[in-house]
Amino acid sequence: MKSKVLSGFYMVFTAAAILAGCGGQTEQRSVDLTVPVTVQAVHLDTMEATVAATGTLRPFKEARIQTEVEGIIQFVARGVGGRLTEGMRVTRNQEIARLVNRELVVNARLESRELARSSATRTLREQEVLVERKLGTERDLEEARRALAEAESNYEDALVQIAKTTIRTPIAGFLTGLADITEGTLVEARTTIATVMDYNQVFVDLKIPNAYIASVSPGQVLRVENYALPNRRFLGTVKVVDPAIDPATRTFRVVGAVNNPNLMLRPGMFVKAEIVTESHEDAVVIPRRFVLTRQNRKVVFVEEEGRAQMRDVRLGLEGPEQVEILEGLEPGERLITSNYETLRPRTRVRVTGEGVSGQ
Repeated sequence: MKSKVLSGFYMVFTAAAILAGCGGQTEQRSVDLTVPVTVQAVHLDTMEATVAATGTLRPFKEARIQTEVEGIIQFVARGVGGRLTEGMRVTRNQEIARLVNRELVVNARLESRELARSSATRTLREQEVLVERKLGTERDLEEARRALAEAESNYEDALVQIAKTTIRTPIAGFLTGLADITEGTLVEARTTIATVMDYNQVFVDLKIPNAYIASVSPGQVLRVENYALPNRRFLGTVKVVDPAIDPATRTFRVVGAVNNPNLMLRPGMFVKAEIVTESHEDAVVIPRRFVLTRQNRKVVFVEEEGRAQMRDVRLGLEGPEQVEILEGLEPGERLITSNYETLRPRTRVRVTGEGVSGQ
């Protein structure tokens, strides 16, 4: 009986020893397992916090060209086909058309008013000489001055009335929205001939969620892009921040002014925009996907002497793809960029390449 008990004890001890040996081998294999990884050197860069939005562009300046009086229209400026054309560049105060209105010209009585002004001028000079020679009165002199002032006013009024028959551009820019008007036809007063747009700079109207109202302010950098212009970003500045929140959409209005070199941006374009609300230069910046969460701590892995070292990090500004590291990483360290999800502290690693895996 005693022999059987001893035999059973020996078998149990042997089995336990075998299992312990297997566990030790498994643990040893886990420690000695070498994981192939890629690395990249940690570097300094500029990190930005941005607010994204979409909006529509409008011209920096826009003005309608309208007739002030009626008349038969005759075009002066000529474009393609000998007439005004949309997209035609014009300068400020450029004459583009005239209106023939003989009744208005006759009623203006420009010639007679010019003669009256000349006569009043001579009369005033004569009165000044008489007063100087003690042959005239101050009353006559003042009357002559009043008559000249009235004559000059009447003459200027005639010039203003006749000037209404000349159609000029109020600003420099490009013609758009050209009315279909045939030359030689009668047009009425307040008829819109065309619109002039100046879009050397453009405005963009944005609707921003109210959560960012404390972050957005005038003067911040603004960048816009349009799908029709791939790989092109246009710089601008936030000009207006409306303090009122729209109760229906819970957004506030922001207006930005965007530079438009080579006039590539066009009014009416739908654009994506981002406002830079904060910027840190010479910051440690890494792709945010390399930051892991382990036991409620933010960590990354770096390679040191063939081993993976886990580092606790403190984050700063965060973007859609990049993140700023305030503590835990130093420039020049070798950040592990592949197979980092399965690593444990002190895991043996073998560097197979430099750079970000998959790029």
